[in-house]
Order: sequence, then structure tokens, then C-alpha cells
Amino acid sequence: MNLVEALRDGRLGPQEAASMERHLKGCAVCTGLARDLHRIGDAVRAPRDRVTPLSHQRARVGILERATALPTPGASFEKTRLLLAAATLTMAVALGFFGGKWSAATNRIEAAQHMTAPPRLQGASEPQLRPSDDARFTRNRSAGLDEVILEDGALDVAQNQLGAGERFVVRTKDAQIEVRATTFRVEAKEGRILRVAVEQGTAEVQYAGFTAVIPAGGSWRATDEAFEKEKPVEKAAPDTTSSAVVPSAPAKEKTSSRAAVVRGNGRPPERFPEAPSESASEESPEAATPPSAPTFVPPPPARVPSAASRAFADAMDSLRRGDYAAGADKFEWFVSTYPADARADEADYLRAVALQRAGRTAEAVAAAKRYLATRPKGAHRADAQRMAGN
Repeated sequence: MNLVEALRDGRLGPQEAASMERHLKGCAVCTGLARDLHRIGDAVRAPRDRVTPLSHQRARVGILERATALPTPGASFEKTRLLLAAATLTMAVALGFFGGKWSAATNRIEAAQHMTAPPRLQGASEPQLRPSDDARFTRNRSAGLDEVILEDGALDVAQNQLGAGERFVVRTKDAQIEVRATTFRVEAKEGRILRVAVEQGTAEVQYAGFTAVIPAGGSWRATDEAFEKEKPVEKAAPDTTSSAVVPSAPAKEKTSSRAAVVRGNGRPPERFPEAPSESASEESPEAATPPSAPTFVPPPPARVPSAASRAFADAMDSLRRGDYAAGADKFEWFVSTYPADARADEADYLRAVALQRAGRTAEAVAAAKRYLATRPKGAHRADAQRMAGN
């Protein structure tokens, strides 16, 4: 068929056309197809009478009448019978299905009367806590906040993705750890944090006026300086070598007075010794000997934070208050002013975080790329790579 049409349309070459013509002389089927094509072409090229609006309207009315014609009574009866059979079959299936469900539900109710309720499983988004044998902690939940207060021991936490507006926080007396989708371990002693180790995700540790972001595989340990600063100061024992007795009044006044003792810490004692009597001073010439001058040791000066510590704390305060633009500028100033400070790596990364939270995505990506380029051994390279889109 295709070759016959190609021969008629002139799409065959000289050799193929000659071969097809020889084939037509011996094949009756292809010869009939060729004749049909000739007749179709003649019919298409034949002139047609012009269609008048009246004939067009009559043809349209005829089509509408045939479309709206009522079916024959025989066809309608057959259709009705098929519909009735289908409805009967559907009703039988429905009765069997619902009857089976009712009997199964009855059996389940009878069996449930002799069963105990299974224990409630922990939700997928609820944190899983695995305390050590000596761990002491309390847990409070309210208004989307899940808070764990750790007193002693170690606590392993596996926290899945939280919902919108939910927070999970571990607190001690001197620190706070907030996480999202993180697996980590926290250790504390006497209410003070000792160590945090992160296995997956990231953890934000707020301690001693600064914030540290611990990436996956990293760990953090509390500094001894902050721990010693919060220890209670023990009272020094009285030093007899540095104490002095003020001589009493002359014996002729016949009165007794109290002597003040000045200790090494500059505070008077809680109980004052009685002055020696007149007879004792006459019999013991050593008691009347003037004492040596009192020794006073001033207390150590209060520790004043350095300018770098104040600058870093100021930037962290801006970040916590939600003033992200100001926090980014302050972290940038800190990095440029104190490049050799141990917190410069943290400040350089937190600048990118502040820019991202401020909605300045392009600048945050540029800051993350700068962090990756300038700090090949930075503690936050994994987070910076995600922020930079690498």
C-alpha cells in the first residue's frame, strides 16, 4: 500500500518506480489499490455544488433528530434487564462484605475484653534519653519546650527532627545545650557541665557568656577557669604569726578593755580576747612588751575581662537578641581586630550564620565560602559547606 501511494505521488526513484510498475502488472491486489487511488483523486478534484444556508440548516436538523431519537423498545428492555442484574449482584456482594465485617468486629470485641493494653511506644519525634547508672536529672515539658535539667552523671540523647515551634534543651547550673536532629552525650557533676560530644547533627552550647556550635564528630569541654571562679572561697585559718595584740589601758585606770586582733585577711575575729590584768602585766614583763606591727594582706584584684572577651560577648548578645545585622557586623569587626584570638574561627562562622538569619542569603553564602577558603582546618567546615551549597 505504501509503495503504491509512493509510486502515485512520485516519491520513488527511477529503478524503484520501474520495479513497482512491473509488479503492478502481475499483482491484482496492488492494481486494485492503484485504481482506488485514481478514483479518490478524481472525486477530490471533481467540482461540487455550493452549499446554501438552507441545505446546511436542513442537514443540521437531521443530525439533531437522529441524536435525540428514542431507542427501540427491545433495546430499552435489554438495557433495563442488564441494569437489574448488575444491581442484584452488587447488593449481594455488599451484604456479604458488611456481614463479614460485622462478625469479625464482634469477635474482636470479645477478644479485646481479655487483653491488656500494650505499652505506649515513644513517638518518632520524641527524644530518646539513655542515662548512666549514676545520672540524676529531671525533665519538664510545657508549651513546645522539652527541658532536661542534669545534675550528675552522663546522658545520651538521640533527638529526631522537631516540629515547628518545638525546642529541646538540656540545662545545668552553668550551661545550656540546645539541639535539633542531633545525637550527642552530655556529662555533668554537681550541677555543672563537664563535657559535650556530638555524634550527629550540631549542638549549640551557651556557657560562661559565650556560645559554641559543636559540629558532628566534635566535642567540647568546660574550661577549668570558669569552674574555679564559681567555687566557694574557703576561709583562711588564723595565722598566729601575723596577729598582734593592742596593749591595754594603763593599770592606774583599774578598767579592762578589749584588744582588737587583725588577721591576715583584714577582718576582725568573731570573739575578742580579754585584756591582761594588772597583776599579770606586773608579774610577766614579756606581756608588757609592745607587739610588732600588724600584717595586712589585701584580697586579690577582681578579674577584669579583656577587650576581646567583651567584644565577643557583645556580638553574641546581639545574636541572641535577634539583631542579626548588628551581630554580623560585630563578628566581622572581631575577626579583623583579633585574628589570632582562639574565638576568631567561631566568630568567622557565626558571621555567616547571622547573615543567613538576617535574610541576606547571598552575603551569607559569600561569608561561608570565605570561611572555607581562609580556614582549611576550621571546626565548622561541614556546616559552612552546606551553607555555601557545596
